[in-house]
Amino acid sequence: MTPAAQPNGWRTLTRHVALRALFKSMLINMAAPALVYRLASPHFPADNLAPLAFSGVPPILWLAYSVIKLRTIDVLGLFAAENVAVSMAALVLAHSERGALIGRSMQDVILAVIFLGSLATARPLVFYMARQLSTGNDPARREGFDRAAAAPDAMRAYRVLTLGWTAALLIKAAGSYWLGATFAAKDFLLLSPLWNLVSDSILVNASILYGLRMLPASALGSGLLAPATAVQPEAPT
Repeated sequence: MTPAAQPNGWRTLTRHVALRALFKSMLINMAAPALVYRLASPHFPADNLAPLAFSGVPPILWLAYSVIKLRTIDVLGLFAAENVAVSMAALVLAHSERGALIGRSMQDVILAVIFLGSLATARPLVFYMARQLSTGNDPARREGFDRAAAAPDAMRAYRVLTLGWTAALLIKAAGSYWLGATFAAKDFLLLSPLWNLVSDSILVNASILYGLRMLPASALGSGLLAPATAVQPEAPT
């Protein structure tokens, strides 16, 4: 058994791959939109929607690249695109700045509905999230991940996680609603990302802890969380 096939080895590599994929998605789906928005804002009137529309271009382009080039869906990019769409709809439909801020809380409500709806499919949404973060959307690694995830106990764990994410997203939406109803826009734009960062960190770490406890046992050491670390045939000597 290679070091990577040892439990501690594949867990370490899993976290490395996951962190790298998460960092890339954060750059594309968070940092890039914020930068584009800041660069575009001075060139438009205060109430113009163009800067917000431009801020959605990086995640949308990456989502298109993932589908066309990688033949997979960047789940985090899909979430970012949904957030941009809901934010723009809130700005268009709201009659006041307060209404627009409160409307943004619908982002997580809609995501919660999507997560809940995915439970009716063969593979719930958390499965695709785990596969992206564990494999970096590498085709060969995805195949290994899919084989390991075919175990009934493994898919059951993904369904439990998906239900947990549904509940957590509704809690996040309630927090966002309170921030939008309580604070002015200048404070909301600082507090809302902080709330999302803290709540997402808790949610992701809780999911990882649950996965590390449940998924390896169901996969019988096959590397469900990190199919990239599965034992590879040794080259002939």
